Amino acid sequence: MYTTRLVDTVYVLHAFQKKTQATPKSDIELARSRLAHLMKGKK
Repeated sequence: MYTTRLVDTVYVLHAFQKKTQATPKSDIELARSRLAHLMKGKK
């Protein structure tokens, strides 16, 4: 699960079931994309 906290709100950017120790790049990129979208809307 990827989360971030801005001021007094916690946002869950992405949640998934891991089957290995490595996190797939697609999951990381999806969370980054959602964070960028969230930050863009906060300006």
